[in-house]
Amino acid sequence: MGAEPRLLSVLIPVWNGAAFLGEALGSVLADDTGPLEIVLVDDGSTDASEAIARSCPGPLRYHRQEHAGLAVARNRALELAAGDLIAFLDADDLWPAGRTARLRDALVRRPECGLAQGRLQRLVRVAGSRRFEKLQEAWRAPSLCTALFRRGVLDRVGGFDTGFPNGHDVDWLLRAREAAVGEAAVDEVTLHYRRHEGNMTNDLVTDQPYLLRVLARSVARRREAAASGG
Repeated sequence: MGAEPRLLSVLIPVWNGAAFLGEALGSVLADDTGPLEIVLVDDGSTDASEAIARSCPGPLRYHRQEHAGLAVARNRALELAAGDLIAFLDADDLWPAGRTARLRDALVRRPECGLAQGRLQRLVRVAGSRRFEKLQEAWRAPSLCTALFRRGVLDRVGGFDTGFPNGHDVDWLLRAREAAVGEAAVDEVTLHYRRHEGNMTNDLVTDQPYLLRVLARSVARRREAAASGG
């Protein structure tokens, strides 16, 4: 068994996320995390996101920057984080209770693994209400926010490529896989992903070119490694 890391840093970027941010923060505080800090990077919001963040009753560190995009905000949050464990949460999603304890236990059982990842449960807004309901069965998605990371893995793989405003999360996960970062699988829901009209991933026309570039970069890296005998 490996020694259990102590402090968890939860990194939350937000850009005009006031409609959901309070619930997201509440789900983190309700989780069984142990020692905790929330690092919230406000990417130039013009709504009430700052007021909601500053009213958080938990150990939250607030940082505001000019609007520069999600990848830049996540990199800044990572720079500010002090934890031995790192988790990501988007401002409009939710953690199920006990998710961190389950992921943390998986890392303790598998000290050779750099991250533990659970399943994503998609929720969709019920028309004309603030209520969300399950859209489909939970699945293992390429998502930062379903996982718990050892800090050393993020330092080793590096930060998020800001050349990918969309798809930088998939790019990072592919780079981690290419670096043979071990992953402990947890067969439980670790993220409630809420689909709504304001999701950044709603625009498939914008997303697809970035995802194709991400995949092409990964193929090129693997070919280069194979050619060099790596």
